[in-house]
Amino acid sequence: MKQSAQYLNFVRLVLLALIVVGQLGCKANKTFETLQSDPAWRQVIVDAPLPAVGWVRGQADTVHIYIEGDGVAYASRHRPSLDPTPRTPTGLLLAREDNALAVAYLGRPCQYVTGEACLPVHWTTGRFSEAVLEAQKRLVDEAKGLAGAKRVVFFGYSGGGAVAALLAARRTDVDLLVTICGNLDHAAWTRLHGVTPLAESLNPISVADRLSNIRQVHYVGSADTVVPPSVVQSFVDQLRPDAPVSVVIVEGLGHGGEDWAKTWRERSLP
Repeated sequence: MKQSAQYLNFVRLVLLALIVVGQLGCKANKTFETLQSDPAWRQVIVDAPLPAVGWVRGQADTVHIYIEGDGVAYASRHRPSLDPTPRTPTGLLLAREDNALAVAYLGRPCQYVTGEACLPVHWTTGRFSEAVLEAQKRLVDEAKGLAGAKRVVFFGYSGGGAVAALLAARRTDVDLLVTICGNLDHAAWTRLHGVTPLAESLNPISVADRLSNIRQVHYVGSADTVVPPSVVQSFVDQLRPDAPVSVVIVEGLGHGGEDWAKTWRERSLP
């Protein structure tokens, strides 16, 4: 019976992979094509409560997990995008510069893959909702298992920083939380830009106390007008005074892209 269940589970995963690959046809970009053609990166997939996909390179006791940003949330200021897949995947650019023995790059739910459950709310006002976090949590667990890891280090870019922080507050296997241009207080962020509040989303600042025991490094660009240093500082101010946290302001950098990848290449990672 046990072998039969394992076989059925294997068949389910194979079929799911075929479905995902088929669905990715309309979403395929250079990121997907590069990762799919590189044997060093192995794919991980989950299908519930939202479809999500990622890739893992190497094996080690600790895996560095990079979580992508929000991607293309809106087609215009008031019209949601039909596809949140990032045009410039900064999270991947950073992951490629990481020389750790085990590295994972995880898209956010409904990036690179689609399905009936994917609705615009999942990358707009509900981009940090329970459903999104559950799908991302399952993808993290799959990546950790494929890497043979016991511990994780989270690296979250932009909105991926919010996801990483919210997940870290719920886990006991996180050695370090690193964010890059992280949206760690989305209430402050939406007020700053005068945009619709993320009403269906959890806010990292609400779990600051639970995160105060986890070592953290938050990188921000001095020229970042999308998620400026004040948003990160709003979160940091809510940590306990003895929290092991540091904020690194990188002069001249804006929000993501090749410049951050170059900085990552030249910097000794925590």
